[in-house]
Amino acid sequence: MAKEKRVKKERKKSTFWKDFKAFISRGNIVDLAVAVVVGAAFTAIVNSVVNDIIKPLITWLFGGEDMSDLVVVLREFTNAAGELEQVTLNYGNLIMAILTFLIDALVIFTIVRIIRNAQRKIKEGAEALKGKLEKDNGAAVEEAAETAAAQPAVPAEPAKPTVEELLAEIRDLLKENAELRKSAAQSEPGALSETADKTE
Repeated sequence: MAKEKRVKKERKKSTFWKDFKAFISRGNIVDLAVAVVVGAAFTAIVNSVVNDIIKPLITWLFGGEDMSDLVVVLREFTNAAGELEQVTLNYGNLIMAILTFLIDALVIFTIVRIIRNAQRKIKEGAEALKGKLEKDNGAAVEEAAETAAAQPAVPAEPAKPTVEELLAEIRDLLKENAELRKSAAQSEPGALSETADKTE
């Protein structure tokens, strides 16, 4: 009973590892890993565009005040050390996070759209080239057919007889030869011996 449980656990374990190995070695995982690395590099570019170009422009438009500094003070109090502390609602951070998301989405959408348009143009160009090649190839085939039709036809070589046909012809000739000998022997008994002598 214990051996059966151990065998079942080993089967489950080996099946798990086999499945895991198959999952890891699939091409999709490699593609996913490449996408993560490229995505991380792309994120750095998008963050730089947002943080170094667009956010300063937004700050400039709002009179030089950083939007992340916008807060609503809910309560002020003095702590045990005698320092003034505030409980704040930081809505400026929320506004900046929303703007950052929208700007990131706009930048990514723009880049993806440019790439898709380029891929579409490449595909259309390839299809146009393929159509042109097929058209040119079709014209060449028609021209070759016209040239072949204009040339005089070469007589076809007669079909060679098969082995069976040759053997049947030999058999028929032997029968004819035997019948001729037989008829010659019946008409002239001495002529047959002379014919046999000549053939020898």
